[in-house]
Amino acid sequence: MADSNPSRIGQINKQGDAWALFMQNYMAEVDTSFIENYKLEGRVMTRTISSGKSASFPAIGKVGSRYHIPGTDILGQTVDHNERILTLDPMLISDVFIANIDEAMNHFDVRGEYTRLQGAELALQRMKNELRCAIRAARITESVVDGQPGGLRIVNAAMLTDPVVIAKAFRAARQNFDEKGISENPQEFTGALRPAQYYLLTENKDLIDRDINTESKGSYNEAVISSIARIPLLKVNALPGTDESADATLQAKYRGDYSGTAGVIFHRSAVGTLQLLGLSVEDVYQGNKQGTLMLSKYALGHGELRGDGAVELGSK
Repeated sequence: MADSNPSRIGQINKQGDAWALFMQNYMAEVDTSFIENYKLEGRVMTRTISSGKSASFPAIGKVGSRYHIPGTDILGQTVDHNERILTLDPMLISDVFIANIDEAMNHFDVRGEYTRLQGAELALQRMKNELRCAIRAARITESVVDGQPGGLRIVNAAMLTDPVVIAKAFRAARQNFDEKGISENPQEFTGALRPAQYYLLTENKDLIDRDINTESKGSYNEAVISSIARIPLLKVNALPGTDESADATLQAKYRGDYSGTAGVIFHRSAVGTLQLLGLSVEDVYQGNKQGTLMLSKYALGHGELRGDGAVELGSK
């Protein structure tokens, strides 16, 4: 009897890898989940490199002005320059191994759920590190450029529990940014809060003033509030809230005591992300282990750039 000619449904135009289309589907599912869960897109500075382990983000001081006296030479003024070096972290991976026997006995498909969970996990870890850097930026006391201010911490013992205190802190942060000459474009700012503090704000009807604003800033019934003092609010579970100073699972540059942190407000220039390898996946059948390894990964690094572009809200 002659051999059959199987139609390999995972093959592209009957050529090459018999799993090629399956891999594309896996990648699409992980990528979709990452996009759905990553909420800081466009809210931090991002730079992509093709090789190496670090990159420089320039820091430039301000340019002054003066009245010209007729007859005197105009020689030009010096401008302060410096840089912040961001380094890559080790590759972050999310891996799942599915044994053939388990998949054969299982009565429902787990691969789709695993891909969703992998994308969500990588998005969460990226946000956690970027928000840690935003908090650390707010704690910078001196800029790398002479004459530029550092960050700001607004501390109140009731910051975790009182919506009025939180709202006042947002207004103080907006005033701080204005006085430091930071951008007035609301879309360049982020006010990150945990769900507990976010929903406290939605209970304060004075913050959702439909009768005053021509555009609604939220909904009391829907428990939604979009901004305070022209700072867009972002509700996230990624904001650190414990003392991570000795957490060996974190890279040293992300460690700190965040036990009193209630929120962080930052301009996109306050935090930088360095990317060597973007989100990618591998789906490898391992015959010697009788199973499939599903691997999602990226190689990024993060760091604080500008202290004057960040404000931490703290309870202590």
